[in-house]
Amino acid sequence: MLITPTFSALEKALDAASMRQKAINNNIANVNTPYYKTQSVTFESELQEAMQKSATTFSAYRTDQKHLAFGTPNINEVQPHLQVDSSTGPMQNSANNVDLDYEMTNLARNQLWYNALAQQAGGNFAKLRMVIGGK
Repeated sequence: MLITPTFSALEKALDAASMRQKAINNNIANVNTPYYKTQSVTFESELQEAMQKSATTFSAYRTDQKHLAFGTPNINEVQPHLQVDSSTGPMQNSANNVDLDYEMTNLARNQLWYNALAQQAGGNFAKLRMVIGGK
């Protein structure tokens, strides 16, 4: 079975990073639009909560605290969500709450995160290719 929890988590995280990139791009594009409200994506906290919840419902018997805890997280139900911040920002008088410096920082952070996830996914596929090819 090629679809493992790791691949599912990577796929979901890549989807969330892509959705976050679009939200940040929308925020930057609308920096001068009156009454525009910033958009953000929540995903990581929901994923962590799902993994902790599933870990508490099913866990392996460990004879030592140094053993790795494992369970079967149900991450298929976790989806990234787009949120709109309806607060008024202190930066502008046009009721627009976009802070361009904050958005540029988030843009760089999200690009690094996306690249790290893509490299991890590529590494997992390389391992599979090696196992299938026997090289």
